[in-house]
Amino acid sequence: MFIYPPQKKYWNHIYTVEMDGSAYNKKYKSELFMITCLILERKKIMQRKKNVLLMILATVVAMLAMSVNVWAAQKNPLAQMSTKTSAVLYSAPAGMGCDYFTPEYTSKVKISVKSYNTKVVTVKGYTFERNGKYSAGYETTPIAPGNTKIKVKVTVGSKSYTRTCSYTVYKWENPLKTFKIGSKNYCSKLNKSGTVTVSEDSLNGRLVYKLKPDYTLVSMLCYTKTGDKYSAVKNIKSGKKLPQGTYGIFMQIKSRKNNKFYNVRLYTE
Repeated sequence: MFIYPPQKKYWNHIYTVEMDGSAYNKKYKSELFMITCLILERKKIMQRKKNVLLMILATVVAMLAMSVNVWAAQKNPLAQMSTKTSAVLYSAPAGMGCDYFTPEYTSKVKISVKSYNTKVVTVKGYTFERNGKYSAGYETTPIAPGNTKIKVKVTVGSKSYTRTCSYTVYKWENPLKTFKIGSKNYCSKLNKSGTVTVSEDSLNGRLVYKLKPDYTLVSMLCYTKTGDKYSAVKNIKSGKKLPQGTYGIFMQIKSRKNNKFYNVRLYTE
């Protein structure tokens, strides 16, 4: 005996079939096969949807984890502060400003700094406010060759963070063997310091320079002024004439011995 499958609207209904040993009716056997295929296909679709949802969930979790890690790294205002640094005494500064800045915060920031040997380096802390956000930074000034440490403490809101940095000051060495502008030789003036002031009419004529063997020229800038317009000319080769209106020269020079910069700057008074 064969019990006909009930005619239900829902394909995922479970059907019961009893057999009396006779062959299936082809019509209903075909219907049963079609129903089974549709059920299997529905299961495959649901599984694919489940896999997609799992992938989306995994992506969201990963992004949240990354955000938490970035936030945690930025939460400590001294996280990016170096624990070991150095400077060359009397090397011309490549820029102006602090050695290190904290990120900006919505809470007020306080900073305290200390040099363990002020005869080697001094350090000064600053706080800043911009558009309702607060940050801090510190600036070091090399005093004499030697080794010491500096300690920085930053407070954000009610929480404080401290970091110590080993600090080495290297002795100044003149990196140039020859440095002439026109008929004037400035090389000896660089024996004590990388910064030299000259008269306003001195920076004109042919520039001739040569580095000592242990040094490499990284970059060179000539600062010019024409009327109210300021500009910079890069990498003038030795033997070339200085641009008209030159009022300053900066040379970034690196030592092969210790990989430090022995920078030179000439500028008009």
